[in-house]
Amino acid sequence: MLTANTRRSRPNWRRVGARAINYGLVAFSLMLVSGAMWIRYRFGDVSFEQILVNLPIDGGGGEGVGNNTYITEVLVFCILLPAALTALGALLLSLWRTRRLPRAPSGPGQPARHRRVRRFAILAPVVAFVAALSVFLTVAGVPQYAVASLDNRSVAGYYVTPTLQPGAESTRMSSVSTSSATPKNLITIYLESIENTFEDESLFGENLLASLDTATADWSRYDGLTQYYGGGWTMAGLVSTQCGVPLKSKILSTGVDPNVYGESVQQYLPGATCLGDVLNDQGYTSVFLGGAASGFAGKSTFLLGHGYSVDRGLADWQAAGEDPAEISSQWGLSDYRLFQNAKQTVSDLASGESPFNLTLLTLDSHEPGQSYPSCAVPDGATLADSIKCSVSAVSDFISYLSDSGILDDTVVVIMGDHLKPTSDGNQFRGELTSVSNRTIVFRVWDPDGPVDFTRESADQLSVMPSVLSILDLPVVDGRAGLGVAFVGDSDTQGSLLELPTADYDTLLTVPSNDLYRRLWNLEE
Repeated sequence: MLTANTRRSRPNWRRVGARAINYGLVAFSLMLVSGAMWIRYRFGDVSFEQILVNLPIDGGGGEGVGNNTYITEVLVFCILLPAALTALGALLLSLWRTRRLPRAPSGPGQPARHRRVRRFAILAPVVAFVAALSVFLTVAGVPQYAVASLDNRSVAGYYVTPTLQPGAESTRMSSVSTSSATPKNLITIYLESIENTFEDESLFGENLLASLDTATADWSRYDGLTQYYGGGWTMAGLVSTQCGVPLKSKILSTGVDPNVYGESVQQYLPGATCLGDVLNDQGYTSVFLGGAASGFAGKSTFLLGHGYSVDRGLADWQAAGEDPAEISSQWGLSDYRLFQNAKQTVSDLASGESPFNLTLLTLDSHEPGQSYPSCAVPDGATLADSIKCSVSAVSDFISYLSDSGILDDTVVVIMGDHLKPTSDGNQFRGELTSVSNRTIVFRVWDPDGPVDFTRESADQLSVMPSVLSILDLPVVDGRAGLGVAFVGDSDTQGSLLELPTADYDTLLTVPSNDLYRRLWNLEE
């Protein structure tokens, strides 16, 4: 027969279960708040699209590792630390209850004090979880995306598949195959997070882009290139400048058939016509060189699906025996070694029979900044040193192109992939946020002479038609994707650019599922 003492010593499993749920909610709440703080600290204002397109679930995105230290930070600060704090809190609360609270009878006769404590113990974790979830979703841009989703407008009516002007294609194809007139090659160099603000000596104590300025002194310079509204990371910069559209997540397109989604997961915007596609149709050989992992954020899937036949990244350099000292633990191969390899690649391409399209992406200037033996910097190298090392490597490559005669028939475009992020944890946050009109570096070498820029400002969506025009491959009406060329005599009438700035920015944030279902090939 059970006595009263025996009944008291038996565990109350309902109470144990309730406490486990409460502690679980507390732990998840702390993880959500820690995650929100980490996102804000590391990346600042981000969009929901940006988060999704960098996850492995988003159509080939997210493969590979960019900065391994970020994984460690997430594990420690966003998972282990909240879990440890929750466990410690549970232990301390248990000791406090044991010493300070006498066991209270259950039921209607329970003292009011104990009833209030029990209600608080039940409700507080729930309230904390709801509040933490709200904070995390806000930082992740979910409410902003939800509001944009309520807007029934779309950019689909403004999207134009790039079509070469009558005569341009036939002239180019004949020159590729039979004519002695050599078509112009293209070299595009994306500079990680490099903007014109870095030239401001009053902010940084020196012109951090001095060597680049010297190397491109007689080039055409466009200081009006802006970041499209909602962009701000590398893949967004690549897609916007090469395809003329904002990068939007595949998984958010409405009505996605999971079977179709699974079948097409290896394709990246297969319905879009991008710069590489146009050049491939014109007989160009397209090659991409980067120091980081090729698969990171789906970069390789995008490139190889849009006209590029070669994509070399970190794994290729490691397999080729690059000095480990020239490979950073954060991102990959140094810019110096990247461009040393690029010299041989461009030499090989120039000796071929086909015109070529060579694209490079730097990484030294990515947070937190990289330093290598190839670029002598003082102890305690800063991001400023990394920027100077990066543009110095680019400048040396430009000298090689000039000395080897490659510039005689090659267009070279040097541009930042996006503006430098200014999150709470980023360097130069104070300096950059003090500038109201920040623009992305954009320099062009055209062997035919100076380039005539016809608009004071343009964003990344208009780069593709502009580059095609410089290559003497102008598209109809200067329009490609959502952009309009800012060289030549293109007219913005009837394009998205004709809208007021506020409407233009808003339309870039709306889902436009009718367009993106087509670009992701999700239509039935």
